[in-house]
Amino acid sequence: MNKIKFLTLSIALALTGCNSDNKAIEKDHNIVAPIDNQVTSPDWQDQIIYFLMIDRFSDGNSQNNDQGQNEYDPTSDKKFSGGDLQGVTDQLNYIQNLGATSVWITPPVANQWWDSEQNYGGYHGYWARDFQKVDEHFGDLEDYQALSREIHSRNMFLIQDIVTNHVGNFFTYDNPYDYDASNPCTGFRLIENALASNQSLPYPLNHEQCKNDGTGSYHWTPSITDHNNPIQEKTWQLSDLDDLNTSDPEVRKYLKASYRKWIKDVGIDAYRVDTAKFVEHDFWNDFFHSEDGVLSQAKETGRENFLTFGEVFEASTPYKTEGEEKMLTYIGENGSPAQLTSVLNFPLQTTMTRVFASGQPTDYLRFRLERMMEMFPNPYIMPNFIDNHDMPRFLSQASPEDMQQALITMMTVPGIPVIYQGTEQAIVNSRDSMFNGGYRTDGQLVDSFDSNNKMYRFIQSLAQLRTENQVLTRGELKVIASDKAGAGIFSFTRRLNDEEVLVIMNTSSSPMLLNQLDLEQNSGTVFERQIQSNWQGAPETLTTNSHGEVSIELAPKSAAIYFKTSQTGNIDIPNTKVELEGNWDNAVITQDTEITGTATPNVILKMVVDGNLAVAKDITVDANGNWKTTISIRHFAIGEQQHRFAIYYPEDKTGTKDIAFTSNLSWAETPNKIIDDAGDAQDGNGGPYGSYSLPTDPSFDKDNNQLSIEQAEIYTVGSNVRLKLVMDNVTDSWLPPNGFDHVGFSVFLGLPNESDHGLTTLPKLNAKIPSGTWNRNAVIFGWQSSIYSSTGADSLTWGETVSPAPVVTVDKVNREIYLDFASDALGRPDSLDGISIYVTTWDIDGLSAVYRPLETKKGPWNFTGNDTSEPKIWDELPVITLSE
Repeated sequence: MNKIKFLTLSIALALTGCNSDNKAIEKDHNIVAPIDNQVTSPDWQDQIIYFLMIDRFSDGNSQNNDQGQNEYDPTSDKKFSGGDLQGVTDQLNYIQNLGATSVWITPPVANQWWDSEQNYGGYHGYWARDFQKVDEHFGDLEDYQALSREIHSRNMFLIQDIVTNHVGNFFTYDNPYDYDASNPCTGFRLIENALASNQSLPYPLNHEQCKNDGTGSYHWTPSITDHNNPIQEKTWQLSDLDDLNTSDPEVRKYLKASYRKWIKDVGIDAYRVDTAKFVEHDFWNDFFHSEDGVLSQAKETGRENFLTFGEVFEASTPYKTEGEEKMLTYIGENGSPAQLTSVLNFPLQTTMTRVFASGQPTDYLRFRLERMMEMFPNPYIMPNFIDNHDMPRFLSQASPEDMQQALITMMTVPGIPVIYQGTEQAIVNSRDSMFNGGYRTDGQLVDSFDSNNKMYRFIQSLAQLRTENQVLTRGELKVIASDKAGAGIFSFTRRLNDEEVLVIMNTSSSPMLLNQLDLEQNSGTVFERQIQSNWQGAPETLTTNSHGEVSIELAPKSAAIYFKTSQTGNIDIPNTKVELEGNWDNAVITQDTEITGTATPNVILKMVVDGNLAVAKDITVDANGNWKTTISIRHFAIGEQQHRFAIYYPEDKTGTKDIAFTSNLSWAETPNKIIDDAGDAQDGNGGPYGSYSLPTDPSFDKDNNQLSIEQAEIYTVGSNVRLKLVMDNVTDSWLPPNGFDHVGFSVFLGLPNESDHGLTTLPKLNAKIPSGTWNRNAVIFGWQSSIYSSTGADSLTWGETVSPAPVVTVDKVNREIYLDFASDALGRPDSLDGISIYVTTWDIDGLSAVYRPLETKKGPWNFTGNDTSEPKIWDELPVITLSE
């Protein structure tokens, strides 16, 4: 039966209320139409996914917004805002015109509407009360089927987010630190009125009374307090959400039936699996691959290529692969039973944030991409993303130019690009609504479906380029240039048969020299520009020289995509000759170093270190053709750092090849300053008056709290500054990529050479600096390290982003956190005399990158004080002034 006839029959059957066997189709006592369920599975590596939160996307039916249980309030970030399935259907033109080919939605299932213990609502969909019903706020089964039909009629595909690890919060433990696994019911308590009136849990979720023998529908455990503990990871409660006993046969049966249902009744094409790492491995094999598992249902509907990709939220540190190694265990390679098809690429996301948002070395990205291609069985179906609903927006810590570079990378490397709702509208806050009337952090009533928005059109052009050229979805990847010293050059190629794509970018705030890049092509090969970002002067074509190389001067924060053509271009032969004297093989420098050489007499050359043209030194060649210059180490970062330099003649775009060398500088053993801050802001109380209390969540240590500074030490070398903080306690309970949690540092630096632009107001802290002014504000917590300028800053805004961000290292055993500020972030000062530093602590929400609220009533995630307008400062150091 062809699709048109099937749809016609579906409409007729909907009118009669019968299926082809003359049996009524019922759900929730309503007659519904069958779904066209014979849909061909896509080749997922060709897809572009648009990910949306139902409640925060579009309100198509205002009648279902308020269910009368005080759960709906579009002015609150904690409650339902009004988005629904009809709203998604209404905006499919917007999504498809962007270039997306698949739609991934957050769980549409019936949720717990309000949790009085957490003071938060289940608007997001991840706190299920019934996995087999549509939540009343989102619509009903017919609405979901209508969405599916409309998506498939456009030759698009539907991805549903699913949860098997947990449900909502229906029981808790009052004293989790006293938990005894041999007496699991001690301290257990059912939560009163956890569900709204007339709601109940289905079997087996309704068996919520603790069992002392440890059996039953749930794991009888308290909240996870240490994500490093493998037992807690698999069987304890994530944020107090009731952890399902996924080893229990009845639970497994219910979960398989639930997620087979959505494929059969709605026509789901793929599942994104929430919190996959919190469930035992053998469950995934049974859940997906058994005879009554999810994939057998998918195959019955023709979905032989049903994609399952899991959330294994694990980052990797630079030049290491701990995240990838953990993720691989959920795919089922190396002889282990089959599990998920793929996993979300969190290590790549973390690395792109470090490189593009924080200005860290582009070589980190080279390493990450090469490991991705080597380690994963099929990197072409790994979903890649730059931000999502569970982390701060990329734009909350970066500029639009930074984000365009990240988007170019995501859309041109192997993997499935995922665009999170609002990225295309340059939205800054993580869970702001797209529709007029939904929750927005700034309280504005605006609609965010502007197809003429600059970022929308930029993503649209990238999506079109990717969709129309298989070299970008199937081609081989080769990184051909990266910088190890910091922000700078990054370049790679994609090749498929005779097609080739060249991507080049400069992540630095300075113009950079991409010097004699070897494209492995014949001389005269021409590459034609397709897309550029922040580079109005980008060459329309690039032509390789006699060695198959190109040299390009890249604008700050710029990027471009070039396609190889069949043309042959003219080769310019430079007249100027530049030679370098001495042997630089494996050179290591620890002090200012002289360089000499020869060149065509009387020309002006440039010494370009690490590609940075903005600070390149002019070199005058004398009448005899001799020249000399000096490499200064003042602005090099500390530690063993790999660099490059070239002697360059801009007129002919010629000169020496890049010369690699290593600097090896060390922090002084004796600090410039020592500040003793022990004794204050400890024992669960802090703030300027010592009257604040910590949030009540057990992961905040009340005896040795994570926000209190005992001692600070300041070190300087050249124009680099290190801030060493000895804390009362350092924890990493939530596995933060920066190595510490439950404290955020706000570090304000005053720069004498920028004093005209200094501010006294401290953004978002309800406070002013005690003395002087500030020009840089570093915001550092477990999931982010960023630095901002006072330009554009005010009481509500951090200001313009600056790079590189501080480098964070942690010595957990000795309770030490190191924050290293590079010379470039401080404006490359010739002296540190007069630079001031002021440090405050407060906790920052890792989800939205906002300072946790200060309220008058105690809560698990808010501080408690006498007045909500008081400063959000738990501990502080006095303003410190440096001298050289």
